[in-house]
Order: sequence, then C-alpha cells, then structure tokens
Amino acid sequence: MPPQFRLDEAVADVYGDLRLAPVLRRLLRHTGRLTGSSAGSVSLVDASQGIYMKAAEFGASCRLGQTFPLDEGATGRAFDRRRPVVIPDYGRLPGGHLAATDPARRGPAAAIPIWWRGDVIAVNVAFAGGFAARDVDDLEALSQSAAAAIIRSSRPSLAGRLRFAGARVTEAGVARPVSPQVARVAAGLVARPGLRVAIVYRREGLRLLVQDENSRPLEGVDPLGMGAESWEELSRLAGGELSVEHVRGWGMLVRADLPYEEAPFTPREAEVLELLRQGLTYREIASQMGLSTKTVEKHVGAIMRKTGASNRTAAVVTALGKGWLPA
Repeated sequence: MPPQFRLDEAVADVYGDLRLAPVLRRLLRHTGRLTGSSAGSVSLVDASQGIYMKAAEFGASCRLGQTFPLDEGATGRAFDRRRPVVIPDYGRLPGGHLAATDPARRGPAAAIPIWWRGDVIAVNVAFAGGFAARDVDDLEALSQSAAAAIIRSSRPSLAGRLRFAGARVTEAGVARPVSPQVARVAAGLVARPGLRVAIVYRREGLRLLVQDENSRPLEGVDPLGMGAESWEELSRLAGGELSVEHVRGWGMLVRADLPYEEAPFTPREAEVLELLRQGLTYREIASQMGLSTKTVEKHVGAIMRKTGASNRTAAVVTALGKGWLPA
C-alpha cells in the first residue's frame, strides 16, 4: 500500500531545491501522488509574447520544449480564467496537445495556474486523475511552491531564451551570461519561430548567426516595439554591429556582433571612446568632433568613471574586454 500523501512534506520537498528542472520533476511526481493522475506537464508562461513553453512532462508526450499560443489547450484555459480549472473530458478540449491515441487524453484534466506578484507565470496540468474539490485545493498549494524556482530561473541562458522564441539553437564556446538589454536585442533578431541560430561566445563579445531561407529584412515602423525600424538599428541598441547577406545554400544570413553587456556610454562618449582607441589626442578629438578640448576632457572623465579605469588606455582596454568596442 503506497504511503499516504502529505501536503506539507510534498511542499517542503518541492521547495527544498530551487533549481528549476528538479523542482518541476518533483512537482509532477507529487501531483501524480496527490491526484492519482497518469500523466502531467508544466508550462512556463511568457504573457508579454502571448505564448507558453512545455517545460516538463511525465507519463505522456506533451511536445516538450515547444511553444504554443496562450489561447491553446488546458494551459490557455487556466491562464484565461486566472484560477484552477477542471476539464471534464480533455479529449474534447480544442487545442489539446496530447496525441489522439494517448490514454491520458481520455478523461478529466486539471490545470492549475502558478502565480507571482499577480501574474500567472506557469501552469501545472494533470491528466486522467481524480479531481475532488479538496484535491484541487491541495494541488493549488503544491503547485504554488514551485513559483520561487520559476522566478529564480526567469533570466534563462541566452540559448534558452532563443529556444523559447522557437529558434533551433547551436552554441560554440563557453557560455556567458548577457545583460537583459542584449538578450532582448538577440531575441528581437529571432522574432519568428523556425530560424536556425548559432551563438558563438568569443572573448571580445557575442556573435549571433541567424539563418532563414525564406526571410526578408524586417520592414515597417518599429515592428518589434523596441525603438528600431531595421535589424541594423536593433543591433545598435545593444552597442553591436550587424550585416545581412544572401548566401547560396543558406538563404538570408544575419551576422550580429553584440557585447555581453550593453555599453553604458552616451552616443558622444562612445564616439570619443572610439577616437581614443585610434590614438587621437584630446585636441585632435576636439577638432574632429567640433568640440572644445574641455568638453572632450569631460567625456573622457565620464568614460573612465564608467569603466573604472585610471587612465584612457585602461578605459579602452576595459571597453574592448567587455565588448563595448568592436574588436
């Protein structure tokens, strides 16, 4: 006879390790014990993009790792209603993602939203179980115990973020964290699912290669809502450079070189920094930019403060090391 389910022990077990993958696996295991369900899945919600991603599953193939619109399936139902939902016959639910032949598709399902500060950040779905009102209440408390791990991982690796956007990603080099702004720009370059993306982690900065056989350059006024009307402007938001070319056998290839962190400089400071790198004196910089020498000295002072450098040479070296200057 299996041991009696205890909610307090299950919550402590889920909450005891805040690494996301183990947390979701334990959440699904305890969900099965609590409800007697034969299968389940947890999806992470990206409400800003109107999508969710299947992040964990057990007992059935729920198309793990794929993304779906937020109005689909049991997850979409729970997100829309902002409360736990019991679906009497999952097989009749429009947009369900279990295969028609899967036994878990027959019978009821429960979808439990997981909250953080008023937002639904994930949904725990159990299939083919018993969903009495008390069980649903306990399942809601259990599911909520995973919220901390989900939020803690809400700044995923760049590769994870691009996969979440639907790209097929290959990485080369030692992965490094990137700033939120650089991650947003990179995700903007992969604005449509189905693209092939190579992420190359170089000493001097990040290189993205984006391949699409059928793509055209982005058109229209600020199509991504990020203050950029073209790929080039989008790349410049993160202080990077970009080229777009058609390569036979590849289709369109977008090559973007980005810093790991967005450059902290104003446009004027960035221009002064580039001229410092070229070895110009303050007077030569002033003449080229149409500024006074005193103004140039002010800009150099700001650059040294932002790089933590004690002299102009060290400021250039620091900026190169962080990818704030193209190599």
